[in-house]
Amino acid sequence: MGTYLIQAIDPAELATVRAEGVDSQHHSVTAFVDELGGEQLRCCLRRSDVGERIMLLSHAPLTISSPWREVGPVFVHADPCSGREDSSDMPEWFDEGPRVLRAYTRRGTMHYPANRVVNPGDGVAAALAEMFLDPAVAEVHLRNLLAQCFIARAVRQP
Repeated sequence: MGTYLIQAIDPAELATVRAEGVDSQHHSVTAFVDELGGEQLRCCLRRSDVGERIMLLSHAPLTISSPWREVGPVFVHADPCSGREDSSDMPEWFDEGPRVLRAYTRRGTMHYPANRVVNPGDGVAAALAEMFLDPAVAEVHLRNLLAQCFIARAVRQP
């Protein structure tokens, strides 16, 4: 059993967005067909297939009010999908590109000493395990290096 769980975006949040047609920042969301495939889907943590209906919306991964709470664009399935159960299992594609791992405390403050960049193939799982050795780290946000967009969240296992 690991020290952390990987979480996709909460299905309840996505159900609200799909039902209302607006995201948490009050932006209208519209479904479209992914003609190229390969988008990082934050609802189920897999890449999209050519021809799938997806949508782009604004999402704030830090759930508590904090100056470090950022909002950014993420792709999700336009229609409900199977989602992803919280698990320490990590999709292989997490290691395909350079990733930024940002650590946060229980109070929602960024814990700068633990932050790091993980190069392709260097092992996001190993970096996360090391970060969670620091008792101040409550959660870590996994992001793409260049675009800085949110991919998934790792939370300390209870």
